[in-house]
Parts: sequence; C-alpha cells; structure tokens
Amino acid sequence: MSDIVVKKLKKYVLFISILFFLSLGIHLVYLYLYTDAKSEAIEWGTISEAIIGNFPHFNPLVASSDHNAYINDLLYRSMLQYSTTSENLETDLVSCNLENLLYIECVLESNLTWSDWSQVTTDDIKATLDIIKQTEVNPILASLLSETTIETTKDSISFKNESKDINFLNVFLQPILPKRVVEKLDTGNIDGKFSEINGVYSGRFILSSISQDETVGITKITLGKNENYFWNDMYIKFLILNLFQDESHFLKNKNSFNIFNDRNGVIGTSIPRLEVFEYTLPQFVTSFFNIETLESQAFRSFISRTLSRQSIIENVGVEKVIPAYNPFLTDKNIDWEDDTLDLEKYLTEKGYKTKATLLSETQSEINIITAEAEKQEAEEQEKLISNEAALFSWDNRPVQEDLLTINSPSNKKYNFISQDNILLKWNVSEGVESVFIWDYELQGFNVGDSVFNYRLSEEFETISEWENSYKLYFKQEGEKKFIEEIVYIYNRDEQALAQTESEFFRSDKAPSTVADNLTLPNLAKIEALSENFYYNDAGNPFSLKIVYAQTDTAMEKTAETLEKLFHEKGIEINVIGMSLGDITTGLREETLSYDIMLIWINLGYFDSDIFPYFHSSQVEKWYNFSNYKKLSLDILLEELKSNNLTPSKKDELKEKMLRIFSEENIIKVLYTPKVQLLADKNIKNFNFPEHLPDSRMRYFPLLSTYLEERKIINTENKWLIWFIKYLLQELSS
Repeated sequence: MSDIVVKKLKKYVLFISILFFLSLGIHLVYLYLYTDAKSEAIEWGTISEAIIGNFPHFNPLVASSDHNAYINDLLYRSMLQYSTTSENLETDLVSCNLENLLYIECVLESNLTWSDWSQVTTDDIKATLDIIKQTEVNPILASLLSETTIETTKDSISFKNESKDINFLNVFLQPILPKRVVEKLDTGNIDGKFSEINGVYSGRFILSSISQDETVGITKITLGKNENYFWNDMYIKFLILNLFQDESHFLKNKNSFNIFNDRNGVIGTSIPRLEVFEYTLPQFVTSFFNIETLESQAFRSFISRTLSRQSIIENVGVEKVIPAYNPFLTDKNIDWEDDTLDLEKYLTEKGYKTKATLLSETQSEINIITAEAEKQEAEEQEKLISNEAALFSWDNRPVQEDLLTINSPSNKKYNFISQDNILLKWNVSEGVESVFIWDYELQGFNVGDSVFNYRLSEEFETISEWENSYKLYFKQEGEKKFIEEIVYIYNRDEQALAQTESEFFRSDKAPSTVADNLTLPNLAKIEALSENFYYNDAGNPFSLKIVYAQTDTAMEKTAETLEKLFHEKGIEINVIGMSLGDITTGLREETLSYDIMLIWINLGYFDSDIFPYFHSSQVEKWYNFSNYKKLSLDILLEELKSNNLTPSKKDELKEKMLRIFSEENIIKVLYTPKVQLLADKNIKNFNFPEHLPDSRMRYFPLLSTYLEERKIINTENKWLIWFIKYLLQELSS
C-alpha cells in the first residue's frame, strides 16, 4: 500500500472520529441540558369532535339532555358549575351560601363579561330565570321556581323558598342569557331555535362560524376560544363540531375527527388511533307498570318476573351496560318476583282463554244450539201439516171433518203438495178489522175473531197446478198491511212433484230451515288463532301495550326483548316507540294509553331527583308514569329532598322507599349504560373521569387538554463542572 493511500485513510479515520465525538458531545450536552427540563403546553391547535344528530337549536332555555345541552354548556355560563374533581357544585357566575335552602344569597363574581365586552349582571340572571318561571319552556325548572322569590342588588342575588328542596339547586346549573337577549324573545316561540349569528356568549367558547362541506355533506360548527372569559386558561384555540346526519353517514367519514362520544357503540374499539374512555351516568332504563290498568299486584309481580334482566342485558350487549336494581343505583335488589300467580286462572277470570278451551266451549255451544234448532224444526213441521178435522169452508163455512189443515204463520215460504182441498188456518192478532188474500176480502171474518180459514181447492179455483202464491194482508186502523207470502207448488203427479222439489232445493230459491238461519260461533276463526296466546270470546288476544322512549339502539333492542319475553309467556304485546317529546305531549293531552312505560331516567346530581317519578303530586304532572299514589312514600320523598340529612338518615329513608317499591311492584329497573368516549391518542393530558353526573359535563377534559408542548430548560447549575459531574454520574450508574 502506498504512503499516499495510508495518509488518506488516516485523514478519513480522523475525520470520522472527530464527527463521532462531536455528535456524541452534542448528544451528551442535549441530555444534560434537558435532563430536568419541564414540559409546557402550547396554546395552539384545533380539536375536531363528531356528533350524530340534528342541527343544534342553540337555545339554552330548553331542557335538553343531548348534544344541544353539551353545546350550550360550552357557550354559556351558569350561576354554579359541577366539578368532576371535587364532585360538588362550585362557583361560576356567583358564589353562594347553600346551607339554608329557604334563603340562598349569592354574590356576583368580578371580571365577568359577555363576548361583546359588556358586563354580566345580576339582572341577566333574574331575567333568564323569570322567563323560565313565566313560560313552559322548561317545566321542571319552572316548577322549582314557582314558589321562589328572587331579589337582586348590583352585586348580589337572593332566593327565598317555601321548602327545603335540594332539587332547587338544579336552578343554579341553568345557562344564563343576557337580559337584552331575553327581552327580545318571542314568548310564543321561546322553545324554538336561536339564530346562529350575532350571538352573545359567556362560556369558554363562542360560536365562530358554521360551514357545509359540500363534498361529504358534513356541517361544521366552529367554536373559538372566548378571549373575554376571565382566566380562560384552555390551550386549544378551536373546537370544530362535525355534524353527521346519521350513523351510516358518520361511518363513511369516521376518520374526520379526533373526539367522539360513542354512546351507542357505533365504533367501539375498531379504530386503533383512538383511546377508549369508559364512563357511567346517573341514569338507568326502567319499566313503569301503570297501576290504573295493571291493578293486580300479583300480576305486576308476574310481569316483573317475565322481564328477565339478564336476557335484556344479553340482547343489548353485556359490554355496553351494567345491571341496575333500584332507582338509587345501589346493589339492593328490589325485585319481588312472586311466582304464585296462576296465569291461566287469572286470565280466565278476566274473560280470556286458551285456543283449546275456546274450541271446546264453542263446539259444545254449537252442538246445543243446533240440537235446539232441530227440535224446534221438528215441532214446527208437525204443526205445518196435521190431520185436524176441517170445521170451516174456504170462507169459514162448515166443510167435511177429514180436511187437511196447515197452520200459519209458517217458517216455510215454499211448500210442495200433491193434493188439493187443504184448509189454511191463520192466527189473527188483536185489532184486525178485515183480512185479505191478495185483493180478496174474506167475507166470513168478523172483528174480534182470533183465527180465520182459507180453503185451497181446484173446485173453488183457489189453487191450480204448479206454483201458487198467496199474499196475506191485515187491515188495521184503516190501513192495509202486508203480513206474509206463502207459495204452494201443486201437482197430483207425485213423481213429477218430487223431481221439481229436488231441483228447487238445489237452486238459489231454496228456503232455509231454522237451523240454517242460526247465527253460530265462527269455529274456523277460532281454529285460525295462535296456540300461544289467550283470547276472549270475540277472538281478541289478551295484550299489553308497551310505550318506549325511542332514544337509541339500546332502547330498540330492549323493547324487542320485552316483546319476545312476553310472547314466551303467552301474552300478546303492542309495542309503540315514541320520542320523548311525543310521550310528554300524549301524557299532557291525556291521549296516551299504556300498560308499561319503558324509559330512561336521569337522576342528575341528587338522589332526591327520583321525586317526580314516584310522588303522588306528579301524577297530574305526567312524570309519575306508574300513576302510583301512596302517602307514606310521599312523606319519605319529601324528607329526602332536605339538604341537611346525615348519610345514615339518607340510607334509612332509601331503605324504606326500596321496601315499598319491592312490595308494590310498580317498577322494574333494568340497567345503566356504559358510555364510551373516544379520543385521539395524540391529544395530550386528556383525563376523563369514570363517572359523570351529566353527559354535558364531558367537556371538562378540554380545559386541560393540549396538542403541542415545549421544553423549558432549568438553567441553574448548568456549568462545566456540573456537566463533568453529570458525565461521571452517568458512567458510574
């Protein structure tokens, strides 16, 4: 190898060594400088959230529990707010002393402005609550405010109440509007949509813009950070709500978001980039038994036993819900499923029987009716032709005693005879003045006679060969009235007459016998009935009417399972799905009938929120779906609403109420949903609680979430001597 080549190799080795040590030095210096560096979130970026549903109404006055409530809580502040950290009510617009619910005084916080820089005042709060109190825009809050006196000063607002109802604190969570906005509202349409332009907001976000992505049909609602929100320390600048028409539309564009509240399990865990946060809400699905139509406690117990909680949960999805056993969502099971009811006996007493029983009873009834008809037919046939001695001539003159006599009225309109010289005898009702055969007036009849005779004879030309028709008229009160018509087919040739009679009875003119005219039970209709159900004598099945709130897929599957479970027990079900609004309207207008109401119940922030669903006073207000009234339960519910109860006293009251629910069988609590919220794994510091008091509270993680961060170097002790110590420490470790 030449010296030139060796020199070049040495240069390359030296260059590579210097480059290596330089890179190593830079790496070591970087590690040293950033060893104790702190991360700091950067205020920047946009988060995109997907929502399936109709365009929001932006009306914070309307009671909502869907994406409308969520959006309104982003745009508006309330007097108080619920903290998922402290699990308590905390200051928002005001700070309050809540120790005495009879008199609550609140002080307005400082530095509160609307998004247009105007000051938030106590007048804004009062104006918002007054319009709720005076209208039907939010019936529940209006009821809570009905006995409340509200007074304001410049910096404070006070509430005087008649009762210590802790549910009144729900009023403090109502989003507040500016007074000037409230005064412009048309009270006739106060529950309608708000304009999405020129809005004035107080929340952490303001409505920045609304656009339509024409290519995919997605409505984009952009909410920007409200810079006028004092101490609004959020890091994200924009929240874009992507509004999808339905689930199929959403699934076609499922990569266009990084947050989605997957209440119905539309996506689940199918997208790896999304982290799943599972949480529960203080709500449950339950069936209310209407005691006005289901009066028997034993039958309600049978219904409760039929509604298998396990079967329902398996159909809805065990991964989507957890069992719920009572209205307080504790582990206490109140199902008293008494199995002593004999369903067949119970329904028989109500007039409903099995198909087999109906067939047997109907056949027996047909046999009895037919036998009686045949007996009657035979008796009338005996009367029809008899060998009575003829005592009268054709117009009541005496004739020979061996004359053939036929009594009338008769059930046979058509008669076949092979001999003449027959005497017809008619019974005459009281008040008959004269008798006519066609237009011939019988001379031998006198007023007061109870019988008259008419002789059929070729000699007197009152009968001729083949068909003879006789129409009888009675004259009463000067008016001639038709009584009946009898036809005699006469021929002395008995063989020809028999042939004519045979052909006649196969024709449309054939007369019917008594048995033919009977109205018999429809055996074929009963035979067509199902073997599974119970029927009344008219063939109508015993059925129950279930009305359910058509809110999501889980409710649809629950209703389907209920129908299946009842069918297995032999009870027909009429299942009707309705929106919550239609249910409310139907109850208010008293047009909605039902045996069982299947519906979501949201307990909100307080245990006493079960009050509307069980207190007697709420029957007329359409929330007590069972129509159940019991004074002892009312007293317990009233006491539970107090805000100064000890935990042990609360437990005691709940235990007594659960005992009543169990004994009376007015409800069957089924399950509580497990909700999944999906968030992009690239979103930093997204901390989500396992339980929320309300789905609108899911915005809380946004307050601390960020997308980008930077490192802040600790410049203390970053001298050369400390660097050497750092190297020695790392080498020795």
